[in-house]
Amino acid sequence: MDFQIRSFQHNAVIPDIEGVHNLVKQQLTFIGYTPTYQDVASVLANAMKEESRAVLWVAYQQERAVGMAFGNVCCGLESGGDYLWLNELYVAEEARFHGLGTKLLTEAQRWAKEMGCTYLAMVTHPRNERAQHLYAGEGFELESLVWVDKYL
Repeated sequence: MDFQIRSFQHNAVIPDIEGVHNLVKQQLTFIGYTPTYQDVASVLANAMKEESRAVLWVAYQQERAVGMAFGNVCCGLESGGDYLWLNELYVAEEARFHGLGTKLLTEAQRWAKEMGCTYLAMVTHPRNERAQHLYAGEGFELESLVWVDKYL
């Protein structure tokens, strides 16, 4: 399968935005949320605002969005500078098992290096063995951790 991956930031016009909304909704549903279409549209609009340090990668197959990754550039003392926090990586079911997850991850790493990031980090669910296999196969260190968060 032939895929084209494009990155978007800062008020970008995103081709097949409906398809991207569907991918984001599917990813959020997969991890336990129940977003509405308006929730997804709102969060993507916020991510693309001019002052955001967010980046969205979309994989297209014949102009149709079939995969996406989303991250934020952060600054960390332990990383020695800016790093990329990869919030989401998702491939539509019909596009799986063709290496697209690896291609999205590779593109995110390439972009991060080009932007001067020194580190890439993310989390995945302990039961998401497919994702863990992908990350381990790409040289990422898998660590146990305790996720701490709070809605404000």
